[in-house]
Amino acid sequence: MIFSVIYPNHDGAKFDRAYYRDHHAPLVCEVWNPDRFELIEGQAMDGAAAPYALIAHFHFASPEAFAAAMANPRRGELAEDVAKFTDIVPQLMVGRALA
Repeated sequence: MIFSVIYPNHDGAKFDRAYYRDHHAPLVCEVWNPDRFELIEGQAMDGAAAPYALIAHFHFASPEAFAAAMANPRRGELAEDVAKFTDIVPQLMVGRALA
């Protein structure tokens, strides 16, 4: 199971990639304990602004592991930390790898 957090880019958006990478992602991993995670920095093919500031994929072994992560009583710490690196409201997606 993969939980994706997608930060769409827009004019004037605030997103501190270094803070996310160095502070927020480690906090998420401490609280959620995913099997692995990936951070993908958006890039546009034509030199324009990237459509996404960042996409984070958190991989869980099972739906039960994902449910346990979402039920962690420390999840409020994650929400409180968001304002420290962005003003973007993320899109959230739960999925699975097909290949």
